[in-house]
Amino acid sequence: MTSTTTAAGASAASSPLAMTETAPKKLLEVAAAEGSFAIFCEAVERAGMSEFLNGNGPFTAFIPTDAAFGELPEGALASLFLPENKARLNDLLNGHLIPKRKTVVEFERWDALKTVNGRNVAIQVLDKQVSFGVGKVVLPNIYSSNAVIHGIDRVNLPAN
Repeated sequence: MTSTTTAAGASAASSPLAMTETAPKKLLEVAAAEGSFAIFCEAVERAGMSEFLNGNGPFTAFIPTDAAFGELPEGALASLFLPENKARLNDLLNGHLIPKRKTVVEFERWDALKTVNGRNVAIQVLDKQVSFGVGKVVLPNIYSSNAVIHGIDRVNLPAN
């Protein structure tokens, strides 16, 4: 980062704004700032996973967009957000997380990826379109300090 001196003699790099802009941001902060992942961020909070996703990682996060969550059957999301369904919500979210950092160009190497909760989810690249389970990657390679985020257009629901 280049530093410029202001009229007051302080460098721009030392201003609070500059420090905020250059500070490494974790997965949840980047997801929240992106604007398409508000429901995911709320789900993470309700599932009690914030500390985990603010940890060191590294992760690859296939995050369903807000529009993808909107495609769930009526009442499904409200049901998952009930306190008694916290374990189900946690399982669903963990099924979208890979415990390694992977970019889109690397996905042609595999037929499936193992999620944080131990499930194998199919990964497919067809005509440069990447799919993870039932979701197509619509927002690829969004970087954070502990993860690579890929926005997907569908929610991968656990089989049970």
